[in-house]
Amino acid sequence: MPEPAEAPVPTPARSWTEDRDRLLALARAIEPSVRLQTKDVWIWRLLGRLAAAATFGGISRRRFLEDFATTLGPLQGYPASWSVERVEGILVHEARHTFQARVCGLGLHPWLGIPLFSVLYLALPLPLGFAWLRLLFEIDADRAAWRHALSKGTPPEAIRARARAFAGVVCSGAYGWSMPRIVGVRLFERAAERTIAEFGSS
Repeated sequence: MPEPAEAPVPTPARSWTEDRDRLLALARAIEPSVRLQTKDVWIWRLLGRLAAAATFGGISRRRFLEDFATTLGPLQGYPASWSVERVEGILVHEARHTFQARVCGLGLHPWLGIPLFSVLYLALPLPLGFAWLRLLFEIDADRAAWRHALSKGTPPEAIRARARAFAGVVCSGAYGWSMPRIVGVRLFERAAERTIAEFGSS
C-alpha cells in the first residue's frame, strides 16, 4: 500500500535582520539618520519599564518588547522575531516619526528635537483623553505608511482596515488613551480616504 503523504512543513518566516540593509535603505530614504536595532538592547528594556509605568499597565513591559515597534530619535527598535514583511509594513511609519523629531529640532537632527517632540507627543493639550498632537503625529506617520503600501499594490480597502485598526490602538491604553475611540477612528478614516484619493489622482 502507498504510504500516506506527509503534510508539508511550513517554512518559518525570515527574521527582518536577514534583510536589514534593504530595510535600512528604505527608512533612510525618508530620514537619513535612522538606525535599526533589535529590542534586546538595554535601552528598549528600560523604555519598556517606563512605558508600563506611564500607561499604568495599559501596555506591559513584555508587550512593549515583543509586540511593538518603537522609535526614539533616530533609533528604531523591532523585536528580533518579527518577519521582514512585518517590519517593512511599519518601517516607513517609524521613519516618519524620526523625521518629525528632526523638524522639532529645527531640521538639524532628531536628537535635538526629542525634548520638544516628547512634550508635544506626550502631554499636549492633555496627556490623557485629549492628546490631540499625539493623534496628529500618528496620523501623519501612518499616512506615509499608507502611501508606501499603495505604491506596493496594497488595495485601498486594506488601507482603510489598517487605519481603523491602528486608530483603535492609538486610542487605547497602549498609547495612553490619547483620544476617545470614536473621535480617533473618524479622524484616521478621513485621513485614509484623503490619502487614497491623492494616490489615485497622482
